[in-house]
Amino acid sequence: MLKTMLDRPSMYSSAIVRLLMIGVPAIIIGLAYWSPILAASQPGVNQDETGRQGTVAQRLRSPAPEPSRKFLPAQEMVPPIAGQPSGVPSPAISQSDSEVVPGRSVISESTVPVIVGRVLYRGLVPAPTRIEIDRDQDVCGTIMSLTSLAVDAATHGLPDAVVHVEAGPGMAPAGGFAAAPIVVRNRQCRFHPHVAAAQVGSETGTFNDDPVMHSTNVTIANSTVFNVAMLAGGPPIKKRLKKAGLQMMTCNLHKFMRAYRLVFDDPYFDKTTETGQYSIAGVSPGWRRVTVWHEVLGVMEKDVQVPEQGTVVLDLEYK
Repeated sequence: MLKTMLDRPSMYSSAIVRLLMIGVPAIIIGLAYWSPILAASQPGVNQDETGRQGTVAQRLRSPAPEPSRKFLPAQEMVPPIAGQPSGVPSPAISQSDSEVVPGRSVISESTVPVIVGRVLYRGLVPAPTRIEIDRDQDVCGTIMSLTSLAVDAATHGLPDAVVHVEAGPGMAPAGGFAAAPIVVRNRQCRFHPHVAAAQVGSETGTFNDDPVMHSTNVTIANSTVFNVAMLAGGPPIKKRLKKAGLQMMTCNLHKFMRAYRLVFDDPYFDKTTETGQYSIAGVSPGWRRVTVWHEVLGVMEKDVQVPEQGTVVLDLEYK
């Protein structure tokens, strides 16, 4: 009996070892089986969304500067595009009965694709803002009427909107085209033009045509590009555009003066005419993202399928 009692601890130990040898693998197998099911059942996890890059409009609205952004909206509003379900791209169809007249950059019967169209707005147009002027009234006047949203009454076309097509495979890289010079004039206490579009590498000339001093301050995302005093009768200030983005131009002496210049890395952009027309040539075939900016109406975007050659008519309407 003494021997039996002495052997009991070893018997218990052997039993515990056998239980561990059987139980631990069973637990491991169970965890391996149930872990994917438990993970899949967790709410708020979307594998597609976590790894997806934001759309152009989302990046434009981001409060922090990003190296890839091309411009910022003046007002944070992205209206939906008429007739296009959210998140579902739809190809533009050439319309033989369209009123669109190809713009200045369209190449007739070209072997390269061309996107033409019109930016439209059918909503209410606010009255101009009237500002009292307290200095240099002999040049600036006593009342300044500022119109930031104008629409062509006959066509509903929206002038001073900037349309851009993101570059794709086969399209000219940054610096692939000779950039045209850009001129901005201080005239009667206004910047002319009010909205301009340019390419990185372009030379800009800022002139003061008024008999009073102006101070031109150019910023991108609150970062100063240059800030210079423009003397009456003085020489123009010439600079070369080195950074893409939305440039805001103001005058430190006349606070009501404001203008915008959108600078892109590539040449695939156009500013709409008085009737809202635009045209962009040289776009490579395939699905392309088209983005529109307007000072008041904000940013909207749409995907369009570009053929191997020919003209695609794409009208874009703010709602």
